[in-house]
Amino acid sequence: MVKMNPKTIVTNLLLLLLLQISNFSTVVFSLERIYTKPYKSEYSIQPGTVTRIVVHNELGGLKKGNAGFVCAHGPKVWRKSKPGDRYVVIEFEHTGITRYKFVHCHLRSSRGYVNIPVNIHPDTSARCYPSYICRYYIRKDGVYYNPENKLFPWLPFQRSKSRRHPKA
Repeated sequence: MVKMNPKTIVTNLLLLLLLQISNFSTVVFSLERIYTKPYKSEYSIQPGTVTRIVVHNELGGLKKGNAGFVCAHGPKVWRKSKPGDRYVVIEFEHTGITRYKFVHCHLRSSRGYVNIPVNIHPDTSARCYPSYICRYYIRKDGVYYNPENKLFPWLPFQRSKSRRHPKA
């Protein structure tokens, strides 16, 4: 059995620790150089850029193709839309101070209703590049959000008990 001096053990452990730390920083800095990519100019949103959220009514060909919607910003005004109508729901200007906005929209048609959360931030604007117009399409199967290829299906209306006639 070989006995080692405690001072030698501590010195060896400290040298091993320093070697590991120096090797770790080399690995981290080399990975940083590989994985950090500069953003392309088309995805960086310049201050003063205006992003628009537009709703298109595509319920043409239905007997009752009208739709209505209201969004929770500013005065709550119901907008009625006929097939083929387009409305700008939100215009959001990107500034250095305001970079995010959340709006809740409620849409109704003869098919049912849909509640849609609308988030606007630089990533949203980048998805809608180059026109900076994001579109929601009111369709027969629901409301379709174009940049994310997402469908919000129609939910049926709740039938109230007061409308039902009692059985005689």
